[in-house]
Amino acid sequence: MSSIQELYLNGKDLDERVREWRRMFFMEMEEEHLRSAKKQVEEMLKQDFAQAIGAERYERTQKRKGYRGGYRYRDLMIWSGNIRRIKVPKGEKGYKFWLLEPYKRRVEKLSNAMYRAFIYGMSDRKVSKYFKELYGEEILTAQGVSYLYKKMTENVGSYHRRKIKGEYKYLYLDGMVQSVRGAIRRQRTILVAYGIRIDGKKEVIDYRVETGESASAWARFLQSLYERGLGGKNLKLIIHDGCPGLIDALKWLWPDVKTQLCYIHRMRNLSKRLKNRYIRSKIMREVSRIYYAKTKEEAYRKIRQLESRWKVCEPNAIRLFVKNIESSLVYFGFPKEDWDTIKSTNLLERHLEEWRRRMIPMRCFTNPLSCESHLWFSSGI
Repeated sequence: MSSIQELYLNGKDLDERVREWRRMFFMEMEEEHLRSAKKQVEEMLKQDFAQAIGAERYERTQKRKGYRGGYRYRDLMIWSGNIRRIKVPKGEKGYKFWLLEPYKRRVEKLSNAMYRAFIYGMSDRKVSKYFKELYGEEILTAQGVSYLYKKMTENVGSYHRRKIKGEYKYLYLDGMVQSVRGAIRRQRTILVAYGIRIDGKKEVIDYRVETGESASAWARFLQSLYERGLGGKNLKLIIHDGCPGLIDALKWLWPDVKTQLCYIHRMRNLSKRLKNRYIRSKIMREVSRIYYAKTKEEAYRKIRQLESRWKVCEPNAIRLFVKNIESSLVYFGFPKEDWDTIKSTNLLERHLEEWRRRMIPMRCFTNPLSCESHLWFSSGI
């Protein structure tokens, strides 16, 4: 090492200079990688074009199918950076290269990364800012966002029209509320069907944005599932939250399939009806023991004990709870290992909670189609 280098390295800002050298080294390495990638792409385009017209440059042959017309330039964003001014051969009749997709300025892998960023809950501003910091330039414009949503919308339509091939043994039905703009801003209900297949796989079957949870709204949604293949041949149980419109629709479409009312919804309703807050916790503990009974006979015994002990203190609440309690005890007729899964809608509720979390950056959707598209992204379908 020379004396000048020794003096330079012995300065107070040694750490800062080392960081700068490190940054310059990796920047030069990235630039060299882009130069090498550019040469490879251009060479591949030359070979592809020569094979298409049947002649190399300056070659004389009777088998020639066309003539060269110079070059045009285009940029291509790859995962490691932007390859600028790639020389693309031009033909007299034009030519479509297999390596470069028409009108696309970035590779599919980078577009998929942007899709994933939307799926994981990032807004379009955050996605644009993130990739700008990553590459040092704006690569996702407003037009780019529109293109992504347009492509996504096409995929959403195909998803809603697809055939439902899997056979399901358990079906969960529920809805969630989301603000959607239209002529005026209003609350829309997202109806969701979630299923467990015979092989144990759990998945979102479909969803639909409706104005509410009326019987007609649920009937339209369920009829669509039925016509696309969800005939209920192997359907053993439908789990729901007790919505009156849903119950009416189920009686019309699948009258012979057993239904299980979510026990957690029943407990919540009971808790709201209890007027004496000093005994509320005691009553709710006894109610929870009913649904954790090991047999149906034990559950019935605990119901009688609950009724005899608390009907004097809370007559209306206990009477309404015991009435039609059979609808929340249907799970006892199924394999014991499935009880925790099928006695409530918690499996679907967890999925809906994840949807709500990812909708927070959006706050309010511009239209129902935008809402459906975002849900499609959030599901990772």
